[in-house]
Amino acid sequence: MKGLLTFLVLIIVLVIAVIIGSRNQELVTINYLIAQSELRQSTLMAIVFSLGVVIGMLTFFSSWLKLTWKVKSLRNQLKRLSTEE
Repeated sequence: MKGLLTFLVLIIVLVIAVIIGSRNQELVTINYLIAQSELRQSTLMAIVFSLGVVIGMLTFFSSWLKLTWKVKSLRNQLKRLSTEE
């Protein structure tokens, strides 16, 4: 049931993204430090959103990995303390 609900929310978000993307077709000039390019506004929004998702996933993964190592360390410490008694 939870998977179905997640799937439906994902479909709704994708439909909203397609609608927003189809309504924003203007060209936008992007100025980099050494270059300049023109992109459609919907493409720029997709790129920025994707970068945000990737950065968020990397941040989540690094904190998850740190906590996993901490749990493993605490379990080893608990095993050592329980075998000493």
